[in-house]
Amino acid sequence: MKGPVTLHRPTLLLSLIASLIHPSIAEDARSWTNPLVEQRADPHVFLHSDGYYYMVATVPEYDRIELRRAKTLDGLSKADAKVIWRKHSKGDMGAHIWAPEIHAIGDHWYIYFTSAPAENIWEIRPWVLECDSANPLTGAWKEKGRIPLKWESFALDATTFAHHGKRYFVWTQRGEKPYDGTNIYISLMESPTRLAGDPVMLTYPDYAWETRGHRVNEAPAVLIRHGKVFLTYSASATDANYCLGMLTADEDADLLDPKSWTKSRQPVLESDPGTKQFGTGHNSFTTTPDGQTDILVYHSRNYEVIQGDPLHNPDRATRAQAIRWTPEGQPIFGPPVADGPYTIPSDLTASATSSEKAANPIITEVFTADPAPMVFQDRVYLYVGQDDGDGRGYHMPRWRVYSTDNMVEWKDEGSPLQPSDFSWSTGGPTSWAGHTIEKDGKFYWYITVDHRDVHGKAIGVAVADSPTGPFKDARGTALITNDMTKATGISWDDIDPAAFIDDDGQAWLFWGNQKCYYAKLKSNMTELDGEIHVVPDSEVGGRFTEAPWVHKRNGIYYLSYATGFPEKTAYSVAKSITGPWVPKGLVAEGAQNSNTIHQGIITFKGKDYFFYHSGMLQFDQGAGKGHNGGGSFHRSVCVDELHYNADGSMQIVTQTTEGVDRTH
Repeated sequence: MKGPVTLHRPTLLLSLIASLIHPSIAEDARSWTNPLVEQRADPHVFLHSDGYYYMVATVPEYDRIELRRAKTLDGLSKADAKVIWRKHSKGDMGAHIWAPEIHAIGDHWYIYFTSAPAENIWEIRPWVLECDSANPLTGAWKEKGRIPLKWESFALDATTFAHHGKRYFVWTQRGEKPYDGTNIYISLMESPTRLAGDPVMLTYPDYAWETRGHRVNEAPAVLIRHGKVFLTYSASATDANYCLGMLTADEDADLLDPKSWTKSRQPVLESDPGTKQFGTGHNSFTTTPDGQTDILVYHSRNYEVIQGDPLHNPDRATRAQAIRWTPEGQPIFGPPVADGPYTIPSDLTASATSSEKAANPIITEVFTADPAPMVFQDRVYLYVGQDDGDGRGYHMPRWRVYSTDNMVEWKDEGSPLQPSDFSWSTGGPTSWAGHTIEKDGKFYWYITVDHRDVHGKAIGVAVADSPTGPFKDARGTALITNDMTKATGISWDDIDPAAFIDDDGQAWLFWGNQKCYYAKLKSNMTELDGEIHVVPDSEVGGRFTEAPWVHKRNGIYYLSYATGFPEKTAYSVAKSITGPWVPKGLVAEGAQNSNTIHQGIITFKGKDYFFYHSGMLQFDQGAGKGHNGGGSFHRSVCVDELHYNADGSMQIVTQTTEGVDRTH
């Protein structure tokens, strides 16, 4: 038996022979009616070299595994379903028989499925059946036991694939904090029933569209095409929020290295009221019988509102539609097609969409705040805090990095740093504002967290050899603690660090709330050099709030900062980094729907840019869904152009929804 057809196309000669021998099949293969099969969820359809499609799926009773086969996809809707295995009345494999997948490996058939003990129905784990018959409908299926995993926790939705002579196992499992949702893991296999080596986490529920209802990444499926490995997965609760995300890796990359994979920042298939399909997810891949057209098989409901627990709703139905491809080899799955007759379109070419503008907010899949842009080697790196507030306060579990070379297309570089990476911090969700700067090939990220032993906020510094990390604590202790600054009586005046390296190579650090502090940094960038100074109130307009930022242009130093509350952005100028500073007024009015604004200023490819955050994300946009949009504790990073007058003064920034133009 050959490996999955989803990975290997038959030769054109075999395709022609098949169409000559079975002309009616060739004609019928491009049309079917959706849904293919009613009340069958988590569908797995496998096209074998014997010319049959084999299908398994979750049945509403969660009590058995059915197998059906047909020569066409449309034929699956009419094929008899044979029960090949039933749950046990007690003990293991006695409950929640979910998500079966059928695979031909060597000369045997295997079905991977999820189950739990009858007496403990949420102790869900992956199990496997084996059949050594050429016909899995008539052969005997043997229980081969549970797939042993590295640790014991809720685990389900296993799949397997072969690539470059290696077989991989990919599954869903609950991890440990802070990755305590259900995550996707990968491992090599030493046999169809045993793993080899340690598991590697590829993705966890991070974006807002992955965390609606529940924190879920599950149901991985693999498609290898056009020099890429595509791994889709399902996210969020199994109601109308359920959707598909995707990871992509080069086919020659190390698939066990998480850095080989790029995650889609938006769902690749989601509910569509226009076609009346909701909860689109848990997919598999197959092809037409000739192997020339890729097919997406998935489940959805044709209504949005579910009465009661979605887990007990039987109406997820199996559906199929052709995959379109961009000229660059990127699959386009959606939108989900409507119920009724479906014929594969003659042209499956999809246009790659690109914009000449970066609409604001520039990041919508997750709330982000406190932007700190840095230019390095013709690329902008943007350091932000993830802003997961609950509407009553700041809840910022990690920092994130994005990058671009054109100001429009932002790449998510992941989350290389979080408060728990600083052993002296409380480790809580306090990823407040930071700032990254490069010196001598090292990247220093100054951050704000809560100190574990010294009451109040503290500033630390992490270091890396790359602007995207991995970063590690450079000191093992805080750089600045609340007992080192005495200009205010508050515990949060040591926040918002901003680093600056002058033309003579001397590095400085500015920070503060209510008072603007500054100090020299030693050449190692991890120690203060001398005393801490305070910028006089009169030199910062009389009301410095927070968020200092220093840049230099044409020999003039600019110190911008938040002023008042709700905040606006003001600035002062000086001929020396130590002042005296002369207040010049506002550079930005308050941000939309946010009490704070927090600016960052850079020059890139001949243009000046003003980064800030706002609460402008709409209730039906990105992370705003389910949160009634953005706000002071659900902020989003934006960018607009900054302009100077002839005398060097800064014009007030126009905050737009259109954003900035693509650079070339």
